[in-house]
Amino acid sequence: MKIRMHSMKPLSLALALGLSACAGEPEDMDAFEDLGEAELAAGAPSAKAATAISKVTACGSGGTQCLTGAQVPTGVWQDVMSSTIKTSSVQDLFVDVSLVTGLYTSTLVKGNGSGEQSTAMAMGGVKVRVLLDGQPAATYPDRGEGITFDQRIQTLTAKLGNIFTDCFAQGGNTGTGCTLDPEQVSLALETTSAQSYGFFLLDVGPGDHKVTVQAMVNARATGSNGGVGISNAIYGMGTMTVEAVNMVNGFTL
Repeated sequence: MKIRMHSMKPLSLALALGLSACAGEPEDMDAFEDLGEAELAAGAPSAKAATAISKVTACGSGGTQCLTGAQVPTGVWQDVMSSTIKTSSVQDLFVDVSLVTGLYTSTLVKGNGSGEQSTAMAMGGVKVRVLLDGQPAATYPDRGEGITFDQRIQTLTAKLGNIFTDCFAQGGNTGTGCTLDPEQVSLALETTSAQSYGFFLLDVGPGDHKVTVQAMVNARATGSNGGVGISNAIYGMGTMTVEAVNMVNGFTL
């Protein structure tokens, strides 16, 4: 089997999706979209290869750092893009999926008068899977469970006290003569990257087949003893290429 390497411009993809803006479509994609829009809209099957693109930005509903774009429920699979390919015999399909993903996590811990430990946790992730004719279990290697394209678990823990912010000499107004404020430490991370993964489907049989890419965002945050966690996940511009091939399997099902 011949393996073909495809080059990409990671800078263009990274700029296509910003967590702070969640919007904007690069001009250099317009020509490509116009070229393939007519064929994709007509749904014309291809005997050897098919492709699809997505320019939709989506992030977890109710989360932070999602200023524009579609908001989707967390933990629920969403259709991203699809295409149809026609096979003339019993063949395998190789599906290459590329997607821009982003994560936002923020954790904050505060001090207290008892010296108790303050903890905050924030988690965000994006998973991707491929459906064949609406069925997820036919794809390998994940068998429909999905592949993690992006994930981060951020935990911040500290034992903090209070700090003196104002005493009698400066007009303090507490019984001890000083104003006490809890100490606090915070950490926020915001990242965007382009991911790619190859899926394959074995012995799909002759005829027209619809290949669909789905994505799922996950976001969860917790805090204790004054700790606060915030998180969200997002996916944006993506491409899918489907090729009909005859693969030699080097694995055991």
